[in-house]
Amino acid sequence: MGKPILHNYTDSTEFCRQLLSDLAKAYRTVGKEEQALKVEEKLAKLGRGRDSESGKADGMNGDGPAPDAGALEAAKRTAFIEQGLRLLELAETGDKAAAEKAYKLAEELRSLFPDDPLAAALYGSSHSLMGRYASEGSTMFARAIEGIEIIEGAVRRDPENIVLRKIRAQHSYRLPEAFFHRTAAAISDFQYLAAQFRAGSKEIDSGEYQRILYQLGDCYLQLGMSADAREVWDELLALNPNSPYAEAARKQLHQHLPQELLSPPEMEDIDDLLDWAIALFRQGLKGSPAAAAAAKVCLEKVHQLRPEDPAVEAYYGSALALTGRYSSNSSDMFQNAVQGLALVNSALRDWPKSPEIRLLRGYLCFSLPEPLFHLTDRAVEDFEWVREWYLTTSRRKREKVLSRAEFLDLLFSLQTAYRRLGQNEKADALTLEIETERARPAEN
Repeated sequence: MGKPILHNYTDSTEFCRQLLSDLAKAYRTVGKEEQALKVEEKLAKLGRGRDSESGKADGMNGDGPAPDAGALEAAKRTAFIEQGLRLLELAETGDKAAAEKAYKLAEELRSLFPDDPLAAALYGSSHSLMGRYASEGSTMFARAIEGIEIIEGAVRRDPENIVLRKIRAQHSYRLPEAFFHRTAAAISDFQYLAAQFRAGSKEIDSGEYQRILYQLGDCYLQLGMSADAREVWDELLALNPNSPYAEAARKQLHQHLPQELLSPPEMEDIDDLLDWAIALFRQGLKGSPAAAAAAKVCLEKVHQLRPEDPAVEAYYGSALALTGRYSSNSSDMFQNAVQGLALVNSALRDWPKSPEIRLLRGYLCFSLPEPLFHLTDRAVEDFEWVREWYLTTSRRKREKVLSRAEFLDLLFSLQTAYRRLGQNEKADALTLEIETERARPAEN
């Protein structure tokens, strides 16, 4: 059994120095120069304390003050928490290795600082996140519920702590609303954090504020509060119209559909209706519940008219599962997912070499919670099949199914799926292919 992360460092500053050094490098690597400089300032203070201590050991009478044990302990705690937050941020993107490291560090940090609300909140969030990789659905739910209770307890002890509110906001935001009903809690925290930034808090930078605005608007949209979402996103667009968060908000605003589109229009040509339904389905995949509902209605009608068409059956099954994702009722979510997957599997049995149906099933399996459905392996199988087909098929044929941008999305999803399964070597092997595909000049 390996040594704990903090083994033998509870009475020493050596690990703290190394951790601060690594943290500064990490901040600089991702372009956060201000945070890197702050960490290096802490590192310099530790260095001065070490030099003073060394001078005394050599019998020298230095003029500098003796190292403050309390300050060293505080710096050590800060370094551990910042490292934990960085790992947690990586873990929330789907990096299983980062999730495991975050959990191990938080577990030991909590044992060192048992009365620290931040240590408790980090532990609660990472404990909950590990449920994503549990082999049983009951474990996933149990970890999430335990995480909620731990984080709530930490916030009650220090309700105005901005870092605590950030941790709770992100934890609530990532939990499925249909099961945990935490979107309202996320809204409360995002509103608080936005108010703190406007009041001049130095603990939230402009980039974080833009993310907060995007996530706040997304929460409003999840609860059907479209006007509130638009108001928040209008501020985001005015603040930095070229940011990735502004672009994501702009797409969601453009995808919002009026209520009358939930009923299909009268069309004589079935192919026209099918094309319109597929376009709606794709909008639904990008985050529009109204588009998903409209696509399901239209595809159900086309499926009734063409019951023997595998492609229609697959799209209808995918749309049915997609509407379950947006449902506020957990039983509807499960029922629609199971029924939708059965339809897609049936279509693939009828047409096993269809890249379009393979892609639909791959993304459907990829979107379902792994501890409940155990289908990430199936998603990988389908993604790899489509990847091989794309790389060995003529440009004319492949572009009818996948554009270059969509193929890149497929590679990213495949990489995420491998990380979800803990197969990091395979995920890392895709990095070069992704970069090569990005750099490849456009085909004429």
